[in-house]
Amino acid sequence: MDNERRQDDAPRPRAIYISPGDPWGSPRGGQTAFAKQALEAFGNSFAVASPAEVDDVPVGRWTLGDWKGAPIWRFNIGSYAPRNKSRAPLIPRRVVFRALIKKYLPEIRKIETRNIFCDSPEILGVLKKYQWESFCYRFAGLNNPVEFSRYPRLRFLGDWFHRRMLTNLVDLKPDSVLAAADKETTAQFIQENKTLLKDLTVVSFPTRFDPTVFYPTDGSEERRELGWEENYPRLIVAGRLSWIKGWDLALEAVAILKKIFPSPKLVFVGDGEDRSKIEKRIRELEIQNEVQIEGFLPPREVRRRLAAADLYLISSLREGWSVASTEALACGKRLVATNVSGVSETVVDGKNGFIVGNRDANAFAQAICDALKIETKNGVNDFSLKISERFSKTRLASDWAERWETLDRATWRDD
Repeated sequence: MDNERRQDDAPRPRAIYISPGDPWGSPRGGQTAFAKQALEAFGNSFAVASPAEVDDVPVGRWTLGDWKGAPIWRFNIGSYAPRNKSRAPLIPRRVVFRALIKKYLPEIRKIETRNIFCDSPEILGVLKKYQWESFCYRFAGLNNPVEFSRYPRLRFLGDWFHRRMLTNLVDLKPDSVLAAADKETTAQFIQENKTLLKDLTVVSFPTRFDPTVFYPTDGSEERRELGWEENYPRLIVAGRLSWIKGWDLALEAVAILKKIFPSPKLVFVGDGEDRSKIEKRIRELEIQNEVQIEGFLPPREVRRRLAAADLYLISSLREGWSVASTEALACGKRLVATNVSGVSETVVDGKNGFIVGNRDANAFAQAICDALKIETKNGVNDFSLKISERFSKTRLASDWAERWETLDRATWRDD
């Protein structure tokens, strides 16, 4: 952060990006990962309003920051990340985030642009109280975030929240609505909600991966460094340790694989409120030597583990668009997945993995065994690499500008 710069050092932003996560911090999920990718693609064409993970960014006003050497406007709404990532916050983060945006939006609007982007449904009702020249919204996932909340006591509000979310979205008259979901799931969502959506168009728009971080290697060096050489098969799951990720299915499959292979290994990369439940279930299944929980890791450390693994697993009950699985594809991994959003466009049975249509641990374990037989070259599946090309962040700028004119440089005029 360089607050000594004159305000003239930064160009006028084209749009405000409101993010529930800190793009300068460590990505803890798809929304923050997408915010990072947006800044990679458009830099200081965005001004960013978000929380900050560090204490040296002033709260409640626009300041001139830095994004990879370029000046960029950022507005720190305050930090609300829990210190203990293994527990759900006492007050849901969505509630805190909405309250902070409501508090600071008059100040946020003092910057010289009335174009805005967000992917947080909880703030739509706040945003619609103001006039905007252009608005782009992105569903971070098409699952109802309250119906599938980590707070069971709030799930009864799911239907009300869903209706309010879509009503507020329509009232905002967005220029573009994107969805981090595959085309099939997006079409189904539109059909199921056509009355609420009216004539609003929703376009499939998956989160991307960074090819400078996630790329294929044969994994031998990574296995040696991580001490995984004696294990087989080596399986990996990445994401929040939450019930919605269906971790029980992966654990039960490993208990079955233990009877087939002498030393299977499953690594969880992530943390969350269900960690203690997972650890308890690991003990019940007597697979302490086969399962390892590593917590949240920097992207390059995640890549090392992906490279070392034989298969990537998706055992989720629901998904938006799995960023982690796209990163696994970019590393040339084979996948075994439950039938959730995104897998129909990333997994082809027998080519780079298998999709399991039910939550049967025996079927999931068998799919893992079958996927291990799929051909690789030096540990890399070429079919996965080919699929991953569509989801590289190098295409984000052109793909997004095509769907939101505000970001189309061809339409920009000198100010």
